[in-house]
Amino acid sequence: MKLVLRTLFFHILCIFSFAYIYFYLSDDFQHNKENNVRYKSLLDFFLLSITVQAGVGITDLFPTTYYSKIALIIQQFLMILTHIITLYIFTL
Repeated sequence: MKLVLRTLFFHILCIFSFAYIYFYLSDDFQHNKENNVRYKSLLDFFLLSITVQAGVGITDLFPTTYYSKIALIIQQFLMILTHIITLYIFTL
Protein backbone atom coordinates (compact mmCIF):
# COMPACT_ATOMS: atom_id res chain seq x y z
CA MET A 1 0.00 0.00 0.00
CA LYS A 2 2.89 2.35 0.73
CA LEU A 3 4.23 1.81 -2.78
CA VAL A 4 0.86 2.72 -4.31
CA LEU A 5 0.64 5.91 -2.27
CA ARG A 6 4.22 6.86 -3.11
CA THR A 7 3.54 6.32 -6.80
CA LEU A 8 0.38 8.41 -6.61
CA PHE A 9 2.22 11.16 -4.74
CA PHE A 10 5.02 11.11 -7.32
CA HIS A 11 2.53 11.50 -10.19
CA ILE A 12 0.69 14.34 -8.46
CA LEU A 13 3.98 16.07 -7.65
CA CYS A 14 5.08 15.80 -11.30
CA ILE A 15 1.73 17.13 -12.57
CA PHE A 16 1.72 20.20 -10.33
CA SER A 17 5.44 20.91 -10.75
CA PHE A 18 5.38 20.78 -14.52
CA ALA A 19 2.11 22.74 -14.71
CA TYR A 20 3.83 25.60 -12.89
CA ILE A 21 6.95 25.27 -15.04
CA TYR A 22 4.80 25.44 -18.18
CA PHE A 23 2.90 28.40 -16.75
CA TYR A 24 6.23 30.16 -16.14
CA LEU A 25 7.18 29.44 -19.75
CA SER A 26 3.72 30.42 -21.02
CA ASP A 27 5.07 32.68 -23.76
CA ASP A 28 6.89 29.67 -25.20
CA PHE A 29 3.68 27.75 -25.91
CA GLN A 30 1.16 28.28 -28.67
CA HIS A 31 -2.48 27.26 -29.05
CA ASN A 32 -3.18 24.78 -31.79
CA LYS A 33 -6.43 26.40 -32.94
CA GLU A 34 -5.86 30.11 -32.45
CA ASN A 35 -2.40 31.45 -33.20
CA ASN A 36 -3.13 34.95 -31.89
CA VAL A 37 -4.15 33.97 -28.35
CA ARG A 38 -1.60 35.27 -25.84
CA TYR A 39 -3.53 34.57 -22.65
CA LYS A 40 -3.21 31.12 -21.21
CA SER A 41 -4.52 30.20 -17.81
CA LEU A 42 -2.91 27.91 -15.28
CA LEU A 43 -5.73 25.47 -16.00
CA ASP A 44 -4.53 25.13 -19.62
CA PHE A 45 -1.06 24.16 -18.45
CA PHE A 46 -2.50 21.86 -15.78
CA LEU A 47 -4.40 20.08 -18.58
CA LEU A 48 -1.20 19.85 -20.64
CA SER A 49 0.69 18.42 -17.68
CA ILE A 50 -2.00 15.83 -16.93
CA THR A 51 -2.23 14.66 -20.55
CA VAL A 52 1.53 14.26 -20.77
CA GLN A 53 1.72 12.45 -17.42
CA ALA A 54 -1.15 10.15 -18.42
CA GLY A 55 0.62 9.28 -21.63
CA VAL A 56 -2.11 10.70 -23.86
CA GLY A 57 -0.27 13.82 -25.01
CA ILE A 58 -3.17 15.35 -26.95
CA THR A 59 -3.86 18.98 -26.08
CA ASP A 60 -4.33 22.37 -27.73
CA LEU A 61 -0.98 23.69 -26.48
CA PHE A 62 2.35 22.85 -28.00
CA PRO A 63 5.89 24.05 -27.27
CA THR A 64 7.53 26.49 -29.66
CA THR A 65 10.93 27.19 -28.10
CA TYR A 66 13.91 25.16 -27.00
CA TYR A 67 13.27 25.48 -23.24
CA SER A 68 9.61 24.53 -23.44
CA LYS A 69 10.45 21.50 -25.57
CA ILE A 70 13.11 20.41 -23.08
CA ALA A 71 10.65 20.76 -20.17
CA LEU A 72 8.10 18.64 -22.04
CA ILE A 73 10.72 16.01 -22.88
CA ILE A 74 11.80 15.81 -19.23
CA GLN A 75 8.21 15.25 -18.08
CA GLN A 76 7.68 12.57 -20.73
CA PHE A 77 10.92 10.88 -19.72
CA LEU A 78 9.90 10.95 -16.05
CA MET A 79 6.51 9.53 -16.95
CA ILE A 80 8.18 6.63 -18.75
CA LEU A 81 10.56 6.00 -15.84
CA THR A 82 7.87 6.26 -13.15
CA HIS A 83 7.69 2.53 -12.58
CA ILE A 84 11.44 2.21 -12.32
CA ILE A 85 11.63 5.16 -9.91
CA THR A 86 8.80 3.97 -7.69
CA LEU A 87 9.66 0.27 -7.70
CA TYR A 88 13.41 0.41 -7.26
CA ILE A 89 14.32 3.71 -5.61
CA PHE A 90 11.42 3.87 -3.16
CA THR A 91 11.86 0.24 -2.10
CA LEU A 92 15.56 0.56 -1.21
